Amino acid sequence: MGPTSSPLTPKMYLLIFCTCDVLSLVVQAIGGGLASSASSEVNGDTKPGTDTMVAGIVFQLASITVFVYFFFIFLKRVRSQVLPRNLKILVLAACFSVVMIYIRSIYRAVELLQGWDGYLITHQVYFVVLDGALMVAAVGVFNVFNPGWLLTSTPKRPESEAMELRDNGPRKSQGSF
Repeated sequence: MGPTSSPLTPKMYLLIFCTCDVLSLVVQAIGGGLASSASSEVNGDTKPGTDTMVAGIVFQLASITVFVYFFFIFLKRVRSQVLPRNLKILVLAACFSVVMIYIRSIYRAVELLQGWDGYLITHQVYFVVLDGALMVAAVGVFNVFNPGWLLTSTPKRPESEAMELRDNGPRKSQGSF
């Protein structure tokens, strides 16, 4: 298991998906600015700005979908390997977080498609549950199952083995892991 198990290199994940996320946020911000400026005008039309915001959210959903596709390819490639418990926990936490973000993004798109006087945007309970609580859960899962802790919990080599390695070089693999 490692970078060869993934369809993209770690650097490509960073470049592609962070770029997509920033672009989607910029599009949403532009839409918000358009809608806000139109709302301050007499008979201003907020629909173009709102539609731009929805386009940003839909683009974000599309990029999340592509990420999930690559994540499943990775999981399919490593499924025959015995994953340590800490990595299984991290994979489940990541799956949970992505589902929370996905549901929240669908809610936001529907909310904005209903317009600024729509049912969802005028009833705060939906915002609290389907936006705030889902994002707290999506991020909070990594406070409980912290990747920094889970990814560094591999057993350390005993001192005697480290000295032997220094003196004699690496041993041939015995097929463990």
